[in-house]
This record gives sequence, C-alpha cells and structure tokens, in this order.
Amino acid sequence: MDKHKINNTNMKKITFTILALGTVLFSSCFKNNDNHTGFYYDPYFIAERNGLAVYAYPGSAKVGADSIQVSGKSNDAGIRMNFKYTDKGTYVLSGNQAKYYQLLGKDTVSRYNIGVANGSTIEVAALDSINKIIGGKFTLKFKRTFPVTSSVYPDSVKFVNGQFVIALPR
Repeated sequence: MDKHKINNTNMKKITFTILALGTVLFSSCFKNNDNHTGFYYDPYFIAERNGLAVYAYPGSAKVGADSIQVSGKSNDAGIRMNFKYTDKGTYVLSGNQAKYYQLLGKDTVSRYNIGVANGSTIEVAALDSINKIIGGKFTLKFKRTFPVTSSVYPDSVKFVNGQFVIALPR
C-alpha cells in the first residue's frame, strides 16, 4: 500500500473542514459595524391593542421645522405620533399630536385622537446619532372623533407596550 494515497474518509474530513473554515472566514467579512454604538438597526413598530399584538410597517417624517413623526401603518389601520424631538427622553402627547385611524379598503372608516392630556407618552430610549436611528416605547389612549356615533367602532382605543425602531427623517 502506498503511503501517499488519501483514502475516501480522510478526503471527506478534509473537504468538510475546508468548507467550514471558508464559511466562517467568508461570513466574518460581512460583519461590519462602523458606528460601534451597540445599537442594531432593524426597523419595527409593534403594540398591544385590547390584549392583541398589532404589527405595522414603521415610518418617520419631518413635521414642520422642529418636529418629527413616528408612525406605524398596516393594511387596515395606522398610528401617527408627532412631537418636538430633541434627544432621548419621554414626551407627553396631547391634542392632535397622535392619531389612530382604521381603513376599509382605501376609505377611512374611523378616526381617533388623544384630546386632552391623558397619559399618552412616547419615550425615545435608544439613539444612534451616527446613523440617525431612534428606538423607544409608547402608550396611547385615543377617543373616537369620527364617526361621531357608532355601534361598530369603540368610543376609545388604548395601545400599551408599544415599541418602535425607526430611521430619523433627513
């Protein structure tokens, strides 16, 4: 028997080792986090409404010269929160600073706003100032404004345990 021959089993082990090592080295090249903030950006918007989890597409917009909008929109509803963002912290919302609406197709079938100060808040708890990304949580208590009377849509809606991560508008 020749000493220089590699049997089939050894060849499989060598091939597997090379593939595993190559995968680790190749994938490590793509882990590039230049901001070193420890804050990973994966946008989301979620809250509980009447004990059920509600997921929405996250969004943001600039409102006027000094305010931003944090929003979540699904196929049948949406939430918008406008506030004068300055830094991390808790912002109390009142009046028309937050709105909730429900859709049927493309038609708005109900609208809600906060009205007088009622404990609705948004907290910006995480900030990546390099990449302009914020994350936080919110609690919202809405009163129906449209339709004025309804046996279909509740008079009030409450969102608790709300969380979001969004890119700040540029």
